[in-house]
Amino acid sequence: MALTQKVIQNITIPQTYTDKHGLALRVTKTGAKSWIFRYQLNGKRHDMGLGSFPLVSLADARAACLQLRIQIHNGIDPLAEKLQQAKQIITFEDEALARIERYKHDWSDKHAAQWFSSLRDHVFPKIGHLPVSDIDTDAVMSVLEPIWRELPESARRVRNRIELILDFAKTRGNRTGDNPARWRGHLQNILSRSIPETTHLESMPYSRLPSFMEKLEGDVTRAARCLQFVILTACRSGEAMGATWDEIDFETKTWNIPAERMKNRLPHQIPLSDAAMAVLKDVHTRGKSNLIFPNRTLAAIMPNNAMRRVLIRYGESCTPHGFRATFRMWAAEKTKFPSDLCEVALSHSVGNATTRAYNRGNLLERRRPLMERWAKYVMERSTAPRQIESRAAPSTKSTKEMLSAHA
Repeated sequence: MALTQKVIQNITIPQTYTDKHGLALRVTKTGAKSWIFRYQLNGKRHDMGLGSFPLVSLADARAACLQLRIQIHNGIDPLAEKLQQAKQIITFEDEALARIERYKHDWSDKHAAQWFSSLRDHVFPKIGHLPVSDIDTDAVMSVLEPIWRELPESARRVRNRIELILDFAKTRGNRTGDNPARWRGHLQNILSRSIPETTHLESMPYSRLPSFMEKLEGDVTRAARCLQFVILTACRSGEAMGATWDEIDFETKTWNIPAERMKNRLPHQIPLSDAAMAVLKDVHTRGKSNLIFPNRTLAAIMPNNAMRRVLIRYGESCTPHGFRATFRMWAAEKTKFPSDLCEVALSHSVGNATTRAYNRGNLLERRRPLMERWAKYVMERSTAPRQIESRAAPSTKSTKEMLSAHA
C-alpha cells in the first residue's frame, strides 16, 4: 500500500515501510525516518539512501525514484554512479546536507528545518553547486551582501552556518586552508558591523495586565485559555501550545516539561498556582486529546498565531512571549523575591558553569509562593463569568469562581 504524508507523520514502529517504484521508508528505534531506493541489478539487490524525512518530502522522494529507474533502464547503476560522482566532486550543498544529517538527531525538528530552509533560500542558489573545496571569500560575499542589511538576523545566522559547514568539510578532508566565512579577523574587515540589535518582543506593562486578564476571562476561545496559562506560568508560548496532560502532576500541582520541548534542552518544572490549575479544569480537553490546548479538531497543536490573534482582537500590540518580560519586570519592581529565583522561574541559566555544577536544584518549592503571588496579582480583577464553547463540557463558572470553590 502506498504511503501518504499523514501516514508517515504518524508512524512510530521501527521497521521498513514500502511505497512504490522501489521507494521505502526506514524508521529506526530512535524514531528517525529516512528514504531508501531498492533495486536489483545483475541479480543483486541494492539499497540507495535518498535523504531523511521531512527534509526530503514524499513527493520529492518519489520523483527521485523515477529518475533512478530511468538510469537503471539505460543500464546505469545509480549507486555506483553516485559513488563515482562523489569521488570526483563534493559540492557545498553535499557537505551542508551531510552536516545536517550528522547533527539532526541532537537538534529539535524546528531547528533542523530552520537550518535547511535558510540554506535553501539564501545559500544553495548562489554557491550550492560549487565544489566545497573552491569556496572562497568572494563566494561567501555573494551570499551575504544581498541580505546583510535587508535581513540582518538571517544574514548573521547564514554566515555562522556557512562557517560551520566549511569547518565540517575541512575536518572530513574535503577542503584545506582558512575558513573564508569566519567573522573575527576576516569578514569583520569587509562587512559593516551596523547590524541592528535584536529587537525584543514587545511586552505589556504589568500595571495593565489585571484589566487585560479580566477581558480574557470572558473570552470563549481555547486560544484565550492557552494565553491565560502562558501568563500565569510565565512560560514560552510554544511550551504551552505543546503541553500534554501527562506532563501535569495534579497531586503536587506541578507541570513537568521534558528536555526535548525546552529551548535550552533541559527539563523544567513549573509550580502551578491555583489560578493555573483552574485554567486546566476550565479547558475541557482532558480525556478528549493528549494535548491540553489542541486545535479545533483536537488532533494537533493549535496554529502558531492563535494567541497572537487574541491579542490583536483586543487591540494589543504585545506578543505572547512578551508576557515573560512583564512577569520579570513585576517581580523586580513589586516583590522582594531573589533575582536568581525569578530567573529560574523563566528557565534561564543562573550563575557560571561552576556554580550550576554545585547547585543542581530547581528551587521548585521556593518558586511556589512567587507564582501564587503572581497569579493573585494578575487575576485580581477577573470576575466576569464566561460561556464555554459548545464543543467543550458545560460550565458557567469563571476561573476566579473556580478558585473560590477550590479554596
